[in-house]
Amino acid sequence: MMQATFPAPVLALCLTGVLLAFDIPARAQGVQRCESGDGKVTYSNTQCPDGTKPVRSVNTSPPVAVDEQKAAKERAKRDAEQARAVDKSHDKEAAEAQRAAAEQKKVQAKERERCEKARKELTQAMDARAALHRKAATIQQMQKADDEIAKREKVVAKTCPAA
Repeated sequence: MMQATFPAPVLALCLTGVLLAFDIPARAQGVQRCESGDGKVTYSNTQCPDGTKPVRSVNTSPPVAVDEQKAAKERAKRDAEQARAVDKSHDKEAAEAQRAAAEQKKVQAKERERCEKARKELTQAMDARAALHRKAATIQQMQKADDEIAKREKVVAKTCPAA
């Protein structure tokens, strides 16, 4: 079995660390007012001395200056106003985006209607030409029907995307 030996400075440092670890809770308590039975008052940042008992904790934090309080309130007010302005801006942007989307939807609906109308007119022109084939028709009537179909095909190509 092997025993570890530590140099004296390392051992002293370890012991100091352990002692400080036990001292931290006492320091974290803050300052407390201690009174004895005969009315004698002492203040301690550790346990109350023998023969006294803790009465209350003492607030040792420095008081906040009036100017600092006023400045903090003004900063809070300014921050709240900025937050409201940002919220208002976001709401305005959202409403604008909604209006733009609704407008785009209307435009797309009108484009679909124009496309459907152009296709319907092309179908009618093709039906009219087919009707001319079933009966006796002049060359001029056939050419006029072909020209109408060509015209309607151009309108469909222009009006209907990817058609």
